Amino acid sequence: MNTSRRRLTLLSIFTVVIIALALRLRAVAMLPIDYDEDDYLLAAQHYAAAINAGDWAEIMNYGYNYEHPPLTKLVYGLAIAPLPPSPEIPDLPTSASPARALPRPHFDVARLVAAAEGTLAVLALALFNPLAALFLAVDTWQIKYTGQIMLEPLPALTSALAVLFYLKSNRRWNVWLILSAVALGLTAAGKYMYCVAGIAIVAHWLWQTYPVDGPRTAGRLGRWMWPVVAWGLIAVAAFFAADPYLWPDPLGRLAQSLRYHENYALNSTEVQQANYPLWQPLVWLSGPVPWHPGVFVVSVDLFISLLALLGMRRLWRRQPVYVIWLGVAVGFLLVWPTKWPQYILCLTVPLCMAASEGFSQRLWEPAAGWVRGWNAPRPRTDGAEAAASRRDGRRAAPWLLPGLVVLAVITVFPLIFQGAMALTDFNAMSIRDGMTGGVWREVARGLTGQATPATVDVFGQRPNTSREVHYAGPGVLWQLFGGFGADVLWFDVMWTVLSVGLQSALGVGLALMLNRRGVRFAGWWRAVFILPWAVPEFVGALVWLMIFDPANGFVAQTAPGGASLPSYFNNPTMALGVLLIASTWMGFPLIMLAATAGLKLAPPEVYDAAALDGAGGWGLFRFVTWPLLLPLLAPALILRSIFAFNQFYLFWVMRSPFPLVTFSTVSYIFFSGYGGGRFAVSAAINIFTVVVLVALIAVFNRWSKAAEGVTYA
Repeated sequence: MNTSRRRLTLLSIFTVVIIALALRLRAVAMLPIDYDEDDYLLAAQHYAAAINAGDWAEIMNYGYNYEHPPLTKLVYGLAIAPLPPSPEIPDLPTSASPARALPRPHFDVARLVAAAEGTLAVLALALFNPLAALFLAVDTWQIKYTGQIMLEPLPALTSALAVLFYLKSNRRWNVWLILSAVALGLTAAGKYMYCVAGIAIVAHWLWQTYPVDGPRTAGRLGRWMWPVVAWGLIAVAAFFAADPYLWPDPLGRLAQSLRYHENYALNSTEVQQANYPLWQPLVWLSGPVPWHPGVFVVSVDLFISLLALLGMRRLWRRQPVYVIWLGVAVGFLLVWPTKWPQYILCLTVPLCMAASEGFSQRLWEPAAGWVRGWNAPRPRTDGAEAAASRRDGRRAAPWLLPGLVVLAVITVFPLIFQGAMALTDFNAMSIRDGMTGGVWREVARGLTGQATPATVDVFGQRPNTSREVHYAGPGVLWQLFGGFGADVLWFDVMWTVLSVGLQSALGVGLALMLNRRGVRFAGWWRAVFILPWAVPEFVGALVWLMIFDPANGFVAQTAPGGASLPSYFNNPTMALGVLLIASTWMGFPLIMLAATAGLKLAPPEVYDAAALDGAGGWGLFRFVTWPLLLPLLAPALILRSIFAFNQFYLFWVMRSPFPLVTFSTVSYIFFSGYGGGRFAVSAAINIFTVVVLVALIAVFNRWSKAAEGVTYA
């Protein structure tokens, strides 16, 4: 690395660290007292008193908050030990509201320690990837939970060090590998769940060193696994050394701590009252921290998550251990019943690594290529070809103009009008003024600075009662998506993927099965399978409601003993399963028909050639059948995706619990009498829905080349 490049790298690292520190110090000063901060500061007070008195017995036997290892609380205790003693913090129930006040300067010092640990994590990542460290520095969840007295900052730092040291060692026994094991042990002594990083290291290590050539004898398998076992033993030793609470009774107290977590996750009142759906951790990742307006300077969490999705494949090729880490962490958070938002800090480092790859591949490198192409000399065009192109355009214009006029009248103008409505407080009371020019009048006044934006209470009990429309600016949209918009957006996208994915799996599977030679009455079966498509969605939803009604439905009536089934209305995960069953039944016939047409058009010679090459089973489907089906299947998938994203009747009839609703359902609620006729809110939702759908379809069209499918059909 030359001198100028080294200086640029050092400047980048320094800048990122300063940004991280500044944002965390701002959070330290501005964030209100949160849940659990009083508990951890109370534990730190006890440890500080024991440290000052030199009472090791108290440190080893202090059992308050025993469910969590004491290392993080010990660090807080060491930090406040030099300070004058303060009155002991009252021990409030776990269900109580956050404390109103905590002793200072102990509170400030403990928060500064957390901010320092969060900044060190950014520094450690910046030494390997400054861009990923920048994303970690500005992530609002990282800022919040490393700017408060939480358990997260220390294990988030040590888990990142465990993986970074492991990669630095290149799986060779040196000081870096030993430091990796020690860092993992400290991670376990900080908070158990952050050991998902250790699981990723073990999986990657065993995968990379698996003996694929030669006989796998017991001795060879032992030599393969022994280095990993030795590394793990060092980590276990570091864990017990850093957890003095376990010293008097290591196995008994460790089992007691782990049993508490199991009981809390399954039986605690707090978890049951929260009733978060299975996918709630993904909701946290889909937006910034929503609770503290004005604290966070930038909110790019959704942008980071989207870039991570785009960069996942490239990160897998370069550093697969991060993808394994991210996958293990997401899997754990989805399965574990407790879904508090601070838990996602166990995966923000690999998420930011993937985001850096996505930014480089999808934004930076294309932009750099465009700049180079812009500066490159351009070949001269043939004047005759350009003239012919203009002549063809003039000839086609009379035929295209009527279609363009109709498109503008029935599509473009309504979208523009709804966009204007979304900038006002247009509602049922002001409908006369709005439809007679009031919307255009107020938008024109607002955009030219002649009107001050009116305050609109989107979630109030009653809308504005004025009979005139007023300019509101983007306030309606900000309120909407600052309230529950991120939850609905995430569910709508997830619902579209799962619903269309299951419909595709069933439809393509049935098409393949009925296309096999020797299947009797194949045409009759296809006709039967088309019937769900012929049933109106509202009627089909009523049928499924009668089937799954907890008290009187068909499933409940046939249950053993006649007992009522658990109500899916109160369980988001169960409700999602019921909705997916109904949606799959309604949507698979179109996919089956498209796949059947594709199979009929597929040339037999391709399959004969594949059979000669030894292809069969999954390989035949993946490399032969699916590429032949996709061009014709893609338009059907786009249609089903649009329908799923805008699905309404199914959710309305089945009375699915929040946040299991689509934007169409929310739009109808605000538009109808249920929401007081808030037309402006409904319009804002519709505009946002169109933007999201256009973006998703553009991405899918580029991936699948759907336009080629139309030509091929």
